[in-house]
Amino acid sequence: MNTIRLLVRIALCAAFSLSVLPEAHAQFTYTFFPNDATIASAIDTDFNFVGFAGGSYDDDFNRNFFPPSSPTVNVIDGASIPNGLDINNSSIVNITGGSLGFTVANDHSRVNVSGGSTSFLLAVDNATVDMTQGSVDDLELQGYRGTVRGGTVITKLVANSQSSMFGDVLGSCIVDVTGGNIAGELDAYNSGILNLYGGQLGGDLYAAHGGTINIFGVGLTTSLLDAHVNNRYSLYSLSGTLSDGAPLNNKNLYILNDGVTYGHSSFNLVPTAVPEPGNVALVLTGAITTTALSLRRRRVSRGLTKTQ
Repeated sequence: MNTIRLLVRIALCAAFSLSVLPEAHAQFTYTFFPNDATIASAIDTDFNFVGFAGGSYDDDFNRNFFPPSSPTVNVIDGASIPNGLDINNSSIVNITGGSLGFTVANDHSRVNVSGGSTSFLLAVDNATVDMTQGSVDDLELQGYRGTVRGGTVITKLVANSQSSMFGDVLGSCIVDVTGGNIAGELDAYNSGILNLYGGQLGGDLYAAHGGTINIFGVGLTTSLLDAHVNNRYSLYSLSGTLSDGAPLNNKNLYILNDGVTYGHSSFNLVPTAVPEPGNVALVLTGAITTTALSLRRRRVSRGLTKTQ
């Protein structure tokens, strides 16, 4: 596993154009959603903005879009948006059907996923994501808050530092998992906090570069299997039952080992019934905690330039 990935492959959604078509920005096509709308058909433009009425990228790919608005956009059956949505200005997007590519929620926007399929969903700034049904291939959260109550996360769920679109760290992104099927791995990076109350956990768990995983349930136990996996991680076997009754049968839990200059990576086992996720303390008295000083800290980055 790569310890820290650039969580935004390219937040411009069409970054391929930067490398293969450096002078082709004038050829980009745009679709704008400044008002409440329902999407039930195919959209194949390069950029699809929710919360703006017009504009374009300039020669240096600065964002020149206007004027701001805060619509509610519903994505329903029949929608096909291979280049995804760029969601801005406290807009709300409800995904109940259809298919989307790379989708990013900025500032105070909100994405509610209750159906459909999304290949990559990212939240930054103060954005939030609430998932109850549907599927997301890669769910990467470095906004204000994320909740997974149902649906399927196919390859990866990440709780990372809350960060601005330029990679400036704003605090911790807190992600609560109370249900659903997390088929892939679950990661807590940097100052990200991953709270596990329930759900079917199919992949391995990782806490690295200062991340924290809090596990709530009954009969929770860990045993150390290997203290030097790849000379970097301590591997634990995690067993017990999550608060919703889902079993943890020798689940692999990786904690980044001691480093020199980095903050703690940790996990907490919390014996409890189902608590209210919003009331979870970030420091848990009485929890069984394993900490590790991880390697050199890297700043979270969306891969954007300061000029955007």
